[in-house]
Amino acid sequence: MKSEKSESAQVTIDYITGIGIFLLAVIFVFQFVYGLFVPFQSGSDKATLAADRAGTVLVERLLHADKASELNVIDEGKLSNFYVKLKNNETDVLKQIGLFSNQTFFDLNISVVNITSNSLMNQSGPALPETTDIGQTKRLVLIVNPTNGNQTYAIMSVRVW
Repeated sequence: MKSEKSESAQVTIDYITGIGIFLLAVIFVFQFVYGLFVPFQSGSDKATLAADRAGTVLVERLLHADKASELNVIDEGKLSNFYVKLKNNETDVLKQIGLFSNQTFFDLNISVVNITSNSLMNQSGPALPETTDIGQTKRLVLIVNPTNGNQTYAIMSVRVW
């Protein structure tokens, strides 16, 4: 009896094994290369989270229009008063927003830009530093003047460092 031994390899199994080893090698290389650059990445996660929280507190609680049922609708008068408070007593405003405590302290810069004219409507806070990480969040807001009913769409940028 003649033994029927095949000279061909098991193509499907060999192919799957080869692709599997290749993919594992590629995944290992990507993880290793990512680990090389981790020390050089920005450490602004804390600042970004603080900026997001500050933007949410401002738009949804402190500046929110009284008779508005929707979010992101702010009162023009409250916005103006907020800028005056921030200029005169920055520490109390930062405490109210949650950016100042015994453990942490963040600086705050807020700017509001009109969408239709692309012009700066309001800006407050210290100038942005050039050498530190800055966390930023932007909110699309509707600024309402309750006395005359004027409405303006704007982008509120909250920057924290």
